[in-house]
Amino acid sequence: MYLALMMGAVAATHCPPVIGAGLPKAGTRSLAHYMHLALNYKTYKSAGGLVFETSPPGGLVFERDFLPLVHGQGSHRFALQRQAFYDDYPWYAAPCAFARTFPNVSFVLMERECHAWAESAIHQLFCQWLAGGCARDGFNASSRFGYAVTYHHFERLEAGLIDDACRSKRDVCGGDARLVPRFVAACEAHSRLVRACVPSSRLFTARLEPTFNSTGLDALGSFLDCPYEYSPTDSWG
Repeated sequence: MYLALMMGAVAATHCPPVIGAGLPKAGTRSLAHYMHLALNYKTYKSAGGLVFETSPPGGLVFERDFLPLVHGQGSHRFALQRQAFYDDYPWYAAPCAFARTFPNVSFVLMERECHAWAESAIHQLFCQWLAGGCARDGFNASSRFGYAVTYHHFERLEAGLIDDACRSKRDVCGGDARLVPRFVAACEAHSRLVRACVPSSRLFTARLEPTFNSTGLDALGSFLDCPYEYSPTDSWG
């Protein structure tokens, strides 16, 4: 009942909650800056900004909070705020579940040319973060919520990719490009998944260009029915 009332109120307002559906390293950090500066959105990463019915002990838990939502089982215990932007995990990692669970939320998909994304993701997403969860025979996803969510999503996009990256971590992080095509495949699969799960009326897409400028964000304010607070051309960065 709490969630129904909360989301019912959102349906009648402008500037709805927005979920960032783009993969990390696709310009999502700059998008959050844009949302805040141009459209006066509050921006949150991970579990920040959630409105809980009851305060959860220890924050979000993968088995308790994420998996049941992904599989459409049980009920979730949080709502999303109006004029708030939710980015990073778990938000990009379950577009189907979030589109189904929050019917009045909009999505922004930042995309990047997948080969360029793959090289950045290997260097930063994997080698500087996920590699911390590597074990002898693959990846230990159970140690952190972010690890578990990210691993679960990449298993759906390109099964075995993170385990294989862990097994050859020294080579991969030393510049070996053998896994680049599989990271490219994961990038392409993610874009297809978002488009398949989120209705076009609720999905806004934009692109990170090689110059690290954005393409396509100029119409975001009208898409969200939200007035610009600051020049959109000066808000990217």
